[in-house]
Amino acid sequence: MYIQFMRKIKLTQGRYAIVDDDDYNKLVVNRWYYGEYGKTGYAKRASKDRERKCIRMHHEVLPLVAGYMIDHINGDGLDNRKQNLRLVTKSQNMMNSGVRKNSTSGYKGVCWAKRYNKWVVHIWKDYKQIFIGYFKDPKEAALAYNKAAKIYHGEYAYLNQI
Repeated sequence: MYIQFMRKIKLTQGRYAIVDDDDYNKLVVNRWYYGEYGKTGYAKRASKDRERKCIRMHHEVLPLVAGYMIDHINGDGLDNRKQNLRLVTKSQNMMNSGVRKNSTSGYKGVCWAKRYNKWVVHIWKDYKQIFIGYFKDPKEAALAYNKAAKIYHGEYAYLNQI
């Protein structure tokens, strides 16, 4: 049995990216920096050609395929081990996205319904919003979202931390 070891590559801002041992030598020759995109940080480097501004490390580990994106399964954009990367559609990638910055509840899929004075839960599947229910407690609502996410999103489900 082959055991994959991980290595760290130093970035700017005191950050590190995690990579598999077999990818380390090809990646460490470049100068990498930390860059944020939304709430997620990624390891990036300047492009050697002038067509693109930067290249993300995970694109060097797992090459892109037309029509797909690269998803960090655990949500950590600095964890670029092969076991944490997968090719997904845009829809699948959105299923695995976390809580939005402007969330009123602090949970994915849960927001305040002023009209009913309760928390409401919705989930998206195939570009359609599905109503889950109304709840008095935001934690109860978050648990209901988690249950629905397992059903509708399967292995791509992002589950609220309660």
